[in-house]
Amino acid sequence: MQTARLKSIDTGTGTDSEYVLMAGYNATGAAIVSGQPVCWDVVASDGRTLKTPTATGFVNYRTFAGIVTEAVVSAGYTHRIQVYGVCTARTYGVASTFIPGCSLILIADQTYVAYGTEGQLAGQVHSALVALQTNATTSTVSTKVFVRAM
Repeated sequence: MQTARLKSIDTGTGTDSEYVLMAGYNATGAAIVSGQPVCWDVVASDGRTLKTPTATGFVNYRTFAGIVTEAVVSAGYTHRIQVYGVCTARTYGVASTFIPGCSLILIADQTYVAYGTEGQLAGQVHSALVALQTNATTSTVSTKVFVRAM
């Protein structure tokens, strides 16, 4: 059974930030890197198996689990899936529209999230990821996001 723990961390600004972590099993077939988005496996019946986002076969966008906050080996367990709060995620930028407050979407078979329009959000958990920093590069970088996968 999954257990969620509400944590409070010092953000260095004199205020605490709350976040929630969950545990899971890496069934992606590869190592998961820190900042990678993951989804619950829609085929596994154990309620803890993780997969990468996919738009084919058993589409799993609606089962967004969260952002993994430390690397996980293939076929390994983690208790560091952040499902709520401010965290650092791998993001792919856009020149002018990836700004604080924009919605971010899961990208099939990728280890990052990206800027998404309302039409692209169809089938995904609406505003589950919100950018807190600008990413104007056309490459993958780590940026602060607010995750709300619960």
